[in-house]
Amino acid sequence: IGIIDETSDVKKGDKTPGVQRQYCGCAGKQENGIVTVHLGYARSDFHAIIDGELFLPEGWSEDRERCRAAGIPDDMVYRSKWKIALELCDRAVAHGVMFHWLTFDEGYGGKPLFLQGLDGRKQRFVAEVPTTFSCWTKRPRVTERPFRRGGRGRLRKVPRLVAAASAPQSVQDLVENWSELRDQAWTRYYVKDGEKGPLVWEAKHARIVMKNDDGLPGIELHLLVARNALDHDEVKYFVSNAPSDTTVETLLLVAFSRWRVERCFRDQKQEIGLDQWEGRCYLGLKRHLILSCVSYLFLARTNQRLGGKRI
Repeated sequence: IGIIDETSDVKKGDKTPGVQRQYCGCAGKQENGIVTVHLGYARSDFHAIIDGELFLPEGWSEDRERCRAAGIPDDMVYRSKWKIALELCDRAVAHGVMFHWLTFDEGYGGKPLFLQGLDGRKQRFVAEVPTTFSCWTKRPRVTERPFRRGGRGRLRKVPRLVAAASAPQSVQDLVENWSELRDQAWTRYYVKDGEKGPLVWEAKHARIVMKNDDGLPGIELHLLVARNALDHDEVKYFVSNAPSDTTVETLLLVAFSRWRVERCFRDQKQEIGLDQWEGRCYLGLKRHLILSCVSYLFLARTNQRLGGKRI
């Protein structure tokens, strides 16, 4: 399983590559800091971070003198975090790393272009999505018949929904109003053993059609609505492009594998010093990210070889 996530480090001053006031998850609020996007790898009881890249804010990208002073290459420009994630996945695949699955939180799952990009690469995913994620219960009709906007002007020929097509709905609205989900009984699933005991969630499942960025119907997806068996107020929404016969158990197991990358971040910051880098050069930051990955990989393999024994 490949896992995409980001982490942040609070920094002082304005010389650290990519630093600006932005949301920093490590602080839980807007702070002056940097954000890096990472790709993790998990298999059986093994997990590690295998790549990472700096998120370059737009303000930095537009100030090339500032970038050059920080050693940021001229061809490195602002990209959305989901675009950086795609680059990391492509780089991993180009180096022979293959993923049966990818999973990530709603910050990435809520981006239709990202989901389209993965689906176009034939990459299976289970994505958490926000409650506002838009979709249809059935694929609406699309026409390319020429039309005039407002009934005047030159004929336009672009794909669009037919006039009678139903409007897309949010996944939250579907749970409340669509009979297939509203009237469906919750089914309880044991996901895995957690630090505080068995992880048990209740789920409902249906098939939906995603709304693309252009407002047109996109890929057909699984929709999973999961609620914590011990706290029904904790509800999560997941979508997946897996084959239609994929079991709910499998989708839930992948969806709840994200804790592994969070554990990697915690270990790397507490044991290896991922968040201890201080510098003004992008090359120095890249080296620090790489050395942190290699160090963690060595420790993870050693721990696996020794069966968790302390030495």
